[in-house]
Amino acid sequence: MPLKVYMTNITSNQLIIGNQRKLKHILDTNKIDYIDIDISDAKNSNEKEFLQRTLASFNQKMILPQIFNDDEYCCDFDGLILAVESNTLKFVLKIDQENGTHRN
Repeated sequence: MPLKVYMTNITSNQLIIGNQRKLKHILDTNKIDYIDIDISDAKNSNEKEFLQRTLASFNQKMILPQIFNDDEYCCDFDGLILAVESNTLKFVLKIDQENGTHRN
């Protein structure tokens, strides 16, 4: 199952735009499957509510992008960068090292 990457297509914040672009590049480069979920799209209102509830339960701020494996929170953009730098990307994303599948 691909990762869920929560982002927005409607923002003028250049930092968010750049972080979303970098995140996609990191996942693409590492051949990690993911789907974009645009929380600014009204059809994704249930996903947006899920994201808000989940982040609140972890005392996390709603700063996009955010990454989930199924319904398990993985990290935000800063966490992704730390995982890349510490060579723990697949562990942080809860992905099996060999075949890229969800790890329990």
